[in-house]
Amino acid sequence: MSFNPNQLLNNPAALLSVPGRRVLPPGPEAAPAEPTPLPPYDKTMYENAFSRLGMLNIANVVDLGCGPGRFAGVMTERRQRPEVYLGVDRGHDQIKTAKAAFPGWSFLYGDFCDPQIRSQYERYEAFLLLNVLEQLEDDLGFLAGVPSGKPVVFSMPQFPKEGALRYYADSSSLRERYSSLLSVRAMGRYVSSSGEVYAMAQGVRW
Repeated sequence: MSFNPNQLLNNPAALLSVPGRRVLPPGPEAAPAEPTPLPPYDKTMYENAFSRLGMLNIANVVDLGCGPGRFAGVMTERRQRPEVYLGVDRGHDQIKTAKAAFPGWSFLYGDFCDPQIRSQYERYEAFLLLNVLEQLEDDLGFLAGVPSGKPVVFSMPQFPKEGALRYYADSSSLRERYSSLLSVRAMGRYVSSSGEVYAMAQGVRW
């Protein structure tokens, strides 16, 4: 896996369109959809993840547990193209909000652990899991199904978080949890606007 710190951040063309996926222009009678802005939100995590994706020489990314499309919002601000992104979430209202906020971007409703849903996104080059692994009962089983060689960027709370099944107060424990499945290439942390501390890591599936 080749690492290029400036590939994504300084060159928006670094993320190339996915083969076979095209965003068709509206017909002559179709009015362009008016985006519905997302409410203000803390962008710290999403900007941190975008920077880490910038260290990978990738063409496209699937955002698993994308919620209302906040990472797509950061990508939009960084002038990335919709063709390089797919968001997946099991929340119908979340996907509805994301589609309204980012017309032309791809969002898929469904459980990303479901084999049928999984078959629709496995071809993407990088997997993004922001505040997701701590909510999966079988996080190891999910990662075991990630194809070999795929980059994975993920975050994890470093404090007891409501609704989370696990957390790791130190990076060594986090590495130990996933070392059998991921070659963790880099790890850091970010602090939310409310002072909560999260680990942010990037690795590659063995």
